[in-house]
This record gives sequence, structure tokens and C-alpha cells, in this order.
Amino acid sequence: MIRTFFTGLADKLGIGDLLWQIATSDGMLLLIVGLIVIAMLVGHFPVLSKLSALQQYVIPAKLAVYLFLALFAFLIGFRTADRRAEAKALRAELAQKDGVIASKDFDLHLALEAAETAQKQRDEAARRAKDAQDETNEYAQRLKARPNAACLLTPDDFPGGVPNDTKR
Repeated sequence: MIRTFFTGLADKLGIGDLLWQIATSDGMLLLIVGLIVIAMLVGHFPVLSKLSALQQYVIPAKLAVYLFLALFAFLIGFRTADRRAEAKALRAELAQKDGVIASKDFDLHLALEAAETAQKQRDEAARRAKDAQDETNEYAQRLKARPNAACLLTPDDFPGGVPNDTKR
């Protein structure tokens, strides 16, 4: 409720969380600790509380100790809660970014596998093309080596052979 009031006021003034940053800063907390120590000395330290110049401040100082302790506890609690919330938000953001990185790593892994498969297929196609070219070159050499160029095909020209239809 208090934070809402100050935050609403601060938002209207355009300074956002500046008030809470100042209130929970190390300097402000150190100032409150200093006020606690001074109020403790005046209100609860027997030598100082008996001095006539400070005697009228003993009761307010005793009350101020508890008020400053409550304020200190509140600000420390708020500061701790704020840091926890910030750490939680950072952990959530980090988890989201880790998820993106894992997704990109998976995509990269798939792309590398696809590239590897494509390379294997390209190598296989190149090997088959070379085998076919070698077979074509060999066939061309056999055709050139024939004594009669008019004889176009023989059963040796086919890898599986030619069935002999004349024996039927």
C-alpha cells in the first residue's frame, strides 16, 4: 500500500521507482542505522539519559529506536524482495534465452546432418556418373576396335548379355 502510494506519486511526477531506489540505497540504510544508534544512546544508555540537557528527549528517543528499527526492517525486507523478484525475472529471461539457444543448436545439428547427407549423395552420384562414363568410354573403345564398323551390336555389348533367340 505504501509502495503503491509512493510509486503512484512518483509515476505522476515522472520519476518511477527512483524513490524506492533512494529509500533502499546503502546510504539511506546507513543513515537509519546511525539514527538507531543515536536514539539508543539517548534513550537507553544510562549515563546520557541522566544528563539534564537530554532528559526531555529520553522518551521520544526510546520510541524512535523502535520506529527506526521497524523502518530499517521494512526497507531491508523490501530491498531483499525486490532483489529476489529481479533475480527471478533474470532467471526466467535466461531460461527463455537458453531455450532459444537450444532450439538454434538443434536446427544447426539438423542442417549439418542434411549437409552431410547431401555430400554423401553427391559423392555417390559422382561415383555413378564416373562409372557410367567409364563404361561409355570402354564401349566406345570396343566399337573402335572392331574390324568391321558395319557390325553394330554383339551380345558382349550388353552387361547382362543378349538372350539367344535362334535356339528356339
